Amino acid sequence: MNEKWSAQIQVKWNKNAPKSWEWLSEWSEVKTAWSTMGDWDMTLWVEVEGPKELEDFVQNKLWSKDWVENTKSTWSKELWFSEQRAA
Repeated sequence: MNEKWSAQIQVKWNKNAPKSWEWLSEWSEVKTAWSTMGDWDMTLWVEVEGPKELEDFVQNKLWSKDWVENTKSTWSKELWFSEQRAA
C-alpha cells in the first residue's frame, strides 16, 4: 500500500503564465502536469506525505508564482488495493 497522499490541483493562470514548463522538474512533489481547457488551465498531480504538506505545497510553492490566479485541490490516500487474478 502506498503511504503517500495523491492530489490533483487545478490551476487557473493569468497573462503572466510562463511559456516553458521546465521549472516543474524542480518540484519533486509534482509527478505529472497537463495543460487543460475549460474552467482551469493546468492540472498537476502531486504526491505528498499528507494534507499539511499539500497545503504547504499549494500555499508556499504554487501561490508564490505571480501568474497563479486560482487553484482547486482534491486529494486521496489509498486505503485498500486488490489485484484481481484471472481464473
